[in-house]
Amino acid sequence: MKKFYDRVLEIQRVREMQRQAYEDYSRFVVLTGRRRVGKTSLVYRLMEETKEEAPGLYFFVGRKAEATLVKTFCEEVRAKLDEFVPEGITGFRDLLQLLLEIGKRRRFTLFVDEFQEFEYVNPGVFSDVQDLWDKYKKETNVCLIVSGSIFRMMEKIFKDEGQPLFGRDDCTIKLQPFTTTTMREILGDYKADYTNEDLLALWTITGGVARYIEQLMNNRCTNVKKMLHYVCTSGDSYFIEEGKSVLVQEFGKQYGTYFSILDQIAHGDVTQSEIEASLGVNSLGGQLKILEEKYGIIKKKRPVGAKEGSQTVRYEIQDNFFRFWFRYIHRHASLIEIQNLPALERIMVDDYPTFSGIALERWFRLKMMESCRYRTIGGWWKPGGANAQGNSDEFEIDIVAETLEGEVEAYEVKRNPKKYNPARLLEKVEMMQRHLYRGKEVKMGGLSMEDM
Repeated sequence: MKKFYDRVLEIQRVREMQRQAYEDYSRFVVLTGRRRVGKTSLVYRLMEETKEEAPGLYFFVGRKAEATLVKTFCEEVRAKLDEFVPEGITGFRDLLQLLLEIGKRRRFTLFVDEFQEFEYVNPGVFSDVQDLWDKYKKETNVCLIVSGSIFRMMEKIFKDEGQPLFGRDDCTIKLQPFTTTTMREILGDYKADYTNEDLLALWTITGGVARYIEQLMNNRCTNVKKMLHYVCTSGDSYFIEEGKSVLVQEFGKQYGTYFSILDQIAHGDVTQSEIEASLGVNSLGGQLKILEEKYGIIKKKRPVGAKEGSQTVRYEIQDNFFRFWFRYIHRHASLIEIQNLPALERIMVDDYPTFSGIALERWFRLKMMESCRYRTIGGWWKPGGANAQGNSDEFEIDIVAETLEGEVEAYEVKRNPKKYNPARLLEKVEMMQRHLYRGKEVKMGGLSMEDM
């Protein structure tokens, strides 16, 4: 995708930090977000838009010898700042000190990408940055931006009180996947007559992650058939390896246990006891807590109105792409191992209507969140009981939301609007009202593909 989409608010925030750095004294910006979400593109865009004000430097931290990295960084300084950099600088501390000395007499932006990788290059760099930043910050006009894709490590570097860079950032931005509005805009640019089925497929597979969308659009995969086929090709599609390469970096050696848990959750919202029974493990409470609180990959789902300590808890994977990857790629790794990708594609195509139906519910919740009209958005369920027809199915409402004005709305989500049953929803709402929202009117309706 050549066009730059969205990120208006994020660029405004970083630009404000840049303005303060140039006019007052140096500022330190931390940019986080999952891999492929567009962090580097955002900062590139900023530096391109502000290059007339001051130059921008780009340092990418790879897992190489420090002297090798610094040699590349020195070349960037010579090219972009046209400043003398003496030969023989092999340490990042010496180069950063030189840059901050330059920052005393001229302004510029320094962007250090994958900053957390210094942990493998030279962990002492974090203390060096803290020491030099404390000394030079008030005397210089440098906008220092660092980004990182490994959430666990970036949290440790900047949020752990025992770490040298704790509290040094002036602004932290966590970049999120694209909004529903932006996904519409992107798909419309590549396929003016796109259908809601096309839009749902894009959301279901990519979750709004910029790089995944870019790869599909650049290959003109604008409908579900083309998208699923592309995912299952072994050529330039990295969808198959992507989930593992991203999460193994996060989890480290413990990834096997976490992958097993996520595999279970990817096949439907489940309780802790259901996961433990499936895996034959007595207690996974600690691992579930880490996946939720440390990594933010899963989240608890409670019925609307349930108290924080309620045991009526289900778990879901927050990231759409990881849900897709665990449901198909990880679960059917044996097919990939023997290169039977046509069989994998058939499994995806056959299961897609069911899987995308779950994604459709999440689409509407996200759309409602983006409207900023609601104080609460969730679902409601009550296990057990029987309806008027004597069926003992679970009473569950897909979406229950309360507006800022206190109005309550309840929706059933169906891919096919003809499958929406108003009488059944009314029955569920009446059951909910016995436990919640007593005496309050509830607006009811069905949401389908037509309402996207």
